[in-house]
Amino acid sequence: MSCNPRDTQSVRIAVVAGEASGDRLAADLVSAVQKKSGRLSFFGMGGPAMRAAGVHIEQDYAGLSVVGILEALWHYRTLRAVLERMKRLLADERPDLLILVDYAEFNLRLADYAKSLGLKVLFYVSPQLWAWRPSRIHRMVGRIDGMAVLFPFEVSYYQAVGIPVRFVGNPLVDDVRASGPAAQLRESFGLAKSTPILGLFPGSRESEWRRHMPTLVRLAEQMLAQGVQPVVSIASGLDIDEKEQARRHPGIRWVKGRSVDLMASCDALVVASGTATLEAGLLKIPMVVIYRLSWLSYGLLRMFVHVKDIALVNIVAGRRVIQELIQSSFTLHNLREETQRLLFDQAYRRSMVQALSEVRDSLGEGGASDRLADWVLELIPPLRGPYE
Repeated sequence: MSCNPRDTQSVRIAVVAGEASGDRLAADLVSAVQKKSGRLSFFGMGGPAMRAAGVHIEQDYAGLSVVGILEALWHYRTLRAVLERMKRLLADERPDLLILVDYAEFNLRLADYAKSLGLKVLFYVSPQLWAWRPSRIHRMVGRIDGMAVLFPFEVSYYQAVGIPVRFVGNPLVDDVRASGPAAQLRESFGLAKSTPILGLFPGSRESEWRRHMPTLVRLAEQMLAQGVQPVVSIASGLDIDEKEQARRHPGIRWVKGRSVDLMASCDALVVASGTATLEAGLLKIPMVVIYRLSWLSYGLLRMFVHVKDIALVNIVAGRRVIQELIQSSFTLHNLREETQRLLFDQAYRRSMVQALSEVRDSLGEGGASDRLADWVLELIPPLRGPYE
């Protein structure tokens, strides 16, 4: 193990995140905790955001983010090896608190082991019990000292079985803010001010890029012919060069990073299902949600998923606010038809923007990381001395 030597005057907190969205959530939480109290040190599994926040990264999550049952089985050996390494780390270091951020299947297994060591466990971001496998909640009873949820409707699930739960709010309410007005952002990206801009957000995982981009490129080429400027967002963690993509696909713009600013500069979006749909919703940009899995993974998931819609915006709204083109409905024809409505049907656009405003209002005033930081400090041993 390569952890920094333990300072007997400090409280040590382990934090585990397994993908980019969890890495950002964890980093915001760590920063909020550090502002409230000194003599705290953090270590665990994560990525660049946690590292920048001062977490000592023992295990990088790169290559561990997979979606789908088949994909998880394919990476089983790697995931299992990392799980065993994290167990050994917890056994050796015995942190004062373990914070598990999203990444449900991996982190629920780690929670089981942590409680066998007598560690306190705080879980941040509820597994989607309302969508599939609700029986998982029984695995958490007696193993989790706190469940911090992002959506108010999730509270009742945990109250029903006696798990301590708090609705802390959604940190995206604080985080998803464009750095300037749309016209200024367009100029910063080299986009025309008067041309309709269509943003294409294929996802942050390599598998999502492979499955979504062929259709999205064809859509982009057709929209170019209609006087629309398509711009593709390349997630920062993907090993894809925007200059090479621009050479291969003339006319299509490619931008790496700055995803929120890029969203805010667009008139309409095509977004892979995930956190990005809620980010776009908070910005109130009209969108259509897409997703494609391997057919085997999709077939297996359909046996367990119990919700009609999968987009977070629709789930929070309690109704279909934005269209979802999933699996077989994710076709070039369907995508082109919906994209044209988003760009050119003004009544349709206004109706969607109003619905997205209601979704944003339902997520509260912000301050999620700050509220959760207070809970963290309640769970750890009291700090004593001049830094209290």
